[in-house]
Amino acid sequence: MQSPIGMERQEVLVKVRTLRPTLRPAERDVAEFILTDPRRVTTMTITQLSKACKCSETTITRMSKALGYQGFGELKMAIATELPQRETNLFEAIGPEDSLHSVAGRFFYNCIQSFNDTRNFLEASHLEQAVDLLGSSSRVGCFGFGASGLVAKDAQQKLLRVGVKTWSFVDPHEQIFFANGLSQSDTILCISHSGETKDILESMSVAEANGAKIISIVGNPRSKLAESSDVFLLALSNELPFRSGSMVTRLCQLAMVDLLTLGIATKRKEDILEQFDRNQQAVYHRSMDGQKER
Repeated sequence: MQSPIGMERQEVLVKVRTLRPTLRPAERDVAEFILTDPRRVTTMTITQLSKACKCSETTITRMSKALGYQGFGELKMAIATELPQRETNLFEAIGPEDSLHSVAGRFFYNCIQSFNDTRNFLEASHLEQAVDLLGSSSRVGCFGFGASGLVAKDAQQKLLRVGVKTWSFVDPHEQIFFANGLSQSDTILCISHSGETKDILESMSVAEANGAKIISIVGNPRSKLAESSDVFLLALSNELPFRSGSMVTRLCQLAMVDLLTLGIATKRKEDILEQFDRNQQAVYHRSMDGQKER
């Protein structure tokens, strides 16, 4: 099981957004207030913030410490330092008065920011361990549901291309059946933005009980899935953990799959290049045969 990533390396607003689901209810309200108007928070005292959020000052202090800061003063300073690098309207909802051009600009900004956040959260040791596990496994199962299920299917295709025996499953019963037949030489790759999807957690538990290794791609380092994994990788976006399915989240998850594939390809460069040549030749001959039949 991997320990949570080094909190001192994370940008503060990303940290607040990512760890918000793990906070207590009153603390989550404070976190939501910060994300809604971070610039205003930098001008407030702890007493003013407690009145605005209808909570105690102790709650704010406890939340600040849960995020890795000594207190509200240090948290506020971190927000003030970061704000010039970000647009505060990043955390505002798109309204009906916004033009399509404005919506497009916001969307692409979110994509770029989410990729930057994912890169900033990336732990090299986690990535190396995940690549080693996948590359040395006898079998790999890729599990996901909904939009994450599409990423699981993509992971199967990408890993097969670098010589990893891989299957993908988006049905909970098929996941259980596959997990129940695994052993210590196998690995499953679980993809879930929230890290709290019940069926994924159940399938993961079955695989773990059989000795299989667990790799996860999640959006929350303190989620049940992340904490139960041998190694987890973070794919971050601006959306809430239980409102998954956005294009931005999926792009970050897909990018992480590609990164894992590149890592394996780098370690097997000569074999992979030879396999790519064979694959291209097979595809070429198949297309030529198809054209002759016409």
